[in-house]
Amino acid sequence: MHVILVAPHFPANQRRFAQALKHAGARVTGVGEASWDQLDGELRSWLDGWEQVSNVCDAGALEGAVRRIQARGPWVHRLEATVEAHMLAAAQVRERTGIPGLSSLSVLRCRDKFEMKRFLMAHGIPCAAQGAVDTGNDARSFAQSNGFPFILKPRDGAGAQGTVKVHNGVELENAIAERGLDSGRGNWTAEDYIDGH
Repeated sequence: MHVILVAPHFPANQRRFAQALKHAGARVTGVGEASWDQLDGELRSWLDGWEQVSNVCDAGALEGAVRRIQARGPWVHRLEATVEAHMLAAAQVRERTGIPGLSSLSVLRCRDKFEMKRFLMAHGIPCAAQGAVDTGNDARSFAQSNGFPFILKPRDGAGAQGTVKVHNGVELENAIAERGLDSGRGNWTAEDYIDGH
């Protein structure tokens, strides 16, 4: 089996995926932003090839690397990314290059909690109330309709980065200002804060 592993060098624990794949008998080709010479000898010993790209989150750059690897052979069976920020680009490239795996729609539903919860609610699974927040007025409307406290978070964030719990109107205005929501830097979501089990 030939596996392309996105960014096996960063963060540090990523290297263990390359090691495990190699130990299981896979041929492992890495794609990342570092050069081959910047990788340590141990990691290089687990890789059968390397493609450097400017940005692994850029689906176009990643696709170019994958197509070069495919052209060299052997056949690529899997394209894997274990870092959340890399997963959507990897899914898009899988679809463009005919490599099986998780679809970009499935990845989007996992990464974008707004889309995930919309899908779940459409299938009868109850979720906390939520709203798309593209402007400060969207956040204010959510607060007026649903009350406090609520959570404001970026739709494309990872690991709760940028997430804030808003307790009152003053905190809401601070959150709107800090995130530039009144100047059109949207793509956030608001959701009811539910305490308990």
